[in-house]
Amino acid sequence: MQRSPEEIRKELSTHISRMICQCRESSWLCLERSLEMDWGGGGEMEEKFSDLDRLFSGLLDDLSRDGSRPQLARVARKSEFLEDRFEELDSLLRNRPRRKRAALPWEKFFRMGAGGGGENPSSRNDRDLLGKHCRTVGVPETASIEEIRRKVRSLLKENHPDMRAGDRSGEGRMRDILESYSFLKRYYGVMPETHSRED
Repeated sequence: MQRSPEEIRKELSTHISRMICQCRESSWLCLERSLEMDWGGGGEMEEKFSDLDRLFSGLLDDLSRDGSRPQLARVARKSEFLEDRFEELDSLLRNRPRRKRAALPWEKFFRMGAGGGGENPSSRNDRDLLGKHCRTVGVPETASIEEIRRKVRSLLKENHPDMRAGDRSGEGRMRDILESYSFLKRYYGVMPETHSRED
């Protein structure tokens, strides 16, 4: 049975709120370790968790302004990217292997293309979109996923308000980069014979 946009919006909101709580918990753990063990890297890692907290909070704001299917699909893709980043940092913080993130129900919903809400990564149109998204990130179409990941991290750092003395004018660019990165990850996943998939 197809779920309504409102049902998916509520699920997304609940999940993103849970991720915000996890970011704050990990941020506090960084501070505690810094105080208890004179851990030098705690401050930098705490800032990264705070950045993720802020970005997840921005997704909640996006959901409150627009609950259309295309917007829900965009928020789900951005959340997926941020969750990957959180898992990478949290596994370092807690000194444990990185967990594979489970696919969430709304992601399956959008990736199946139900209701026209999301892009179907196996469609022919996605081949046409590859060039556009590669240009957004600034990589050639032959780039590996690892090269794309490095470039995306560099661009996000460049455009982040903390690196621009609080100037938030780069946030629109950051959203475009995150959307293109999400597309490229999915594209690589369905075309392993053409690209080496390392994600």
